Amino acid sequence: MLKLHFKDNRQPAFWVTEKLYCIGSASDNQLVINDKTVDALHAKLVVEDDKYVLKDNNSSSGCFINGQRITQKEIFPGDLLRLGETELIVLDPRRLQEGEATVSAPWRLVSDGSWLPGKTFVIPAERSVTIGRTEQCDITIPGTHLSRRHTELCIQGSKMFIKDLGSSNGTFLNEKQITEAFAENGDRLRLDVYTFRLVAPDIHANKTRVRASIDSISKPVERKQPSSEPKRWKTRPTSPGNRIEPVDDAARASITKWILLGLLVVLLGVIGSKFLW
Repeated sequence: MLKLHFKDNRQPAFWVTEKLYCIGSASDNQLVINDKTVDALHAKLVVEDDKYVLKDNNSSSGCFINGQRITQKEIFPGDLLRLGETELIVLDPRRLQEGEATVSAPWRLVSDGSWLPGKTFVIPAERSVTIGRTEQCDITIPGTHLSRRHTELCIQGSKMFIKDLGSSNGTFLNEKQITEAFAENGDRLRLDVYTFRLVAPDIHANKTRVRASIDSISKPVERKQPSSEPKRWKTRPTSPGNRIEPVDDAARASITKWILLGLLVVLLGVIGSKFLW
């Protein structure tokens, strides 16, 4: 038995006790979601062989599990479901403590490369997650650069455990190829050409680490445009040719006196020469 918890607490949590549930905005559904982005019959939740499978009903805004659009896929505790703009967290009541009202936030993979710009994948704490190009993986990236089952991620305490599954092109943590390694918040994961930043939930165990928010990581770096105005160079007065020496008042008066005296001598010389001739 599972429990669907509305992330924004807009509606009470919903217990999954039957084998078939219709989900949508129409009043005749077993789970009614009052959201204009949710179709009248948006999806179905089917229990098959003790497996809970979410099936999209050709909805206009789609069904997503951990940020990935699906047509039908098994759901697990810790998964983040999105129908239209409504988000639900899948809970296992057996793992919840009595009276627990809050749900811990999951880790996230935030793409910071050009191949999946701004794409975010949720990594639940309750189970391991596989990444690869086959649909059997929890996170499917249909690219020839990835192996069918490329990497496995698992949350252990306050860190993420990363294991390469024998991929052809390797798994890299902070540009170092690994087979197994522990990662921390802010580390960089690269699967061939696909690069991601690891974003941890804001928990008290790591409060000494500086955490970058998702928005700030995915936000493109602003680059300053070169200015079209001519540069104004400042010349430092290091040589006598471009150094201005300070002159005090006494020195200035002395210079003026000698200049006047020189002019007087020249004037007397001119007058004397006229009388002699």
